[in-house]
Amino acid sequence: MNFKNFWESKWAYRLLALLLAVGLFAYVRAENINNTRQNPHTDNAITATTKRTLKVPLQLNADSDKYFITGYPEKVSVTIEGAASLVTVTANTQNFRIIADLTKLGVGKHTVKLKESGLNKDLSYRLKPATITVNIQDRKTRRMPIQVKYNHDSLAPGYTVGTEKLNTETAEITGAKGEINRVYQVVANVVMKRNTKESISQEVILQALDEDGNTVNVVVTPETVHVTLPISLPSKRVPITLKATGTAAAGKTVSLSSDTDTVTIYGPQAVLDDIDRLTVPVAIDGLSASTTKSVATTAGNAKLTDASPATIKVELKVGDNDQDAASSSTASSTATSRASTTSSSSASSRSDSESASESTSSASSSDSESANND
Repeated sequence: MNFKNFWESKWAYRLLALLLAVGLFAYVRAENINNTRQNPHTDNAITATTKRTLKVPLQLNADSDKYFITGYPEKVSVTIEGAASLVTVTANTQNFRIIADLTKLGVGKHTVKLKESGLNKDLSYRLKPATITVNIQDRKTRRMPIQVKYNHDSLAPGYTVGTEKLNTETAEITGAKGEINRVYQVVANVVMKRNTKESISQEVILQALDEDGNTVNVVVTPETVHVTLPISLPSKRVPITLKATGTAAAGKTVSLSSDTDTVTIYGPQAVLDDIDRLTVPVAIDGLSASTTKSVATTAGNAKLTDASPATIKVELKVGDNDQDAASSSTASSTATSRASTTSSSSASSRSDSESASESTSSASSSDSESANND
């Protein structure tokens, strides 16, 4: 068989198939070897061990309806160790519990060993703390009114606080019987800024206090209360009196009048109680012609905080006093409303009466002397 005939025979195809199979096997083997070299820690990652520390809530097994228990931590530390994958799953799910079994214990202080429940047996663990000390007392519940407290000195001068409003008037306190008996009051302390002038609406934490103002270790329900404090400035509506102050120009009289006859005054309640009529001073110094002035309604009383209206229009009418300029000026300085005109008229009437009296006396004297001469 020559070379040409060989490649045309079936043996040539058989040989070629064998070479291809050997080449394919060698290629796959080489790939597996390379993958193994590139991931040398694959098996190690599956079998490696690790540890993690978790914070887990502490569960108490006890008769909570009968007893009130204190002294235990809310959470404990659990360090778990084992296969990395198992530790990771346990840390993510936390499908186990740490328990303090108090079911067989009565009133008093007890040291209890903590136990785990539900932890995978292939994991080792360590608890911190491993034991706890608890205080078991008879449970008691009591309902009390809520007292609202605030700093009166923080109010702006003259302002007062009305009746407070709460979304609930009472609170329930629960705790050890001895602690509940110590509670004197449940208070809501409202925080008030200095110089407060506006009403306050605030969510306030409730506190149970003893007679000395110390906090008592009990559970208060609800924990907070919404408090509204109405803050306002006391007011009162009173009539006004216009009072002239100073001295008008020589020979002039001044009468005062205003379209406003009442005002609302604001200030401390004690000050308002002493005012039944508000005197408003009006300066007339050197006044020689009629005019209109804006006068502050609180100018005569510095104890008032405010008034409404704050100013009033006062009409000052100036007239001549031909009788006695000096008397006219003096009368004007104490005029109230239109009283100055009345005072001047009265002075004139008194002068006329005195002149008539003097004339009568002179006539009587003359008649007596004539009779004696006869």
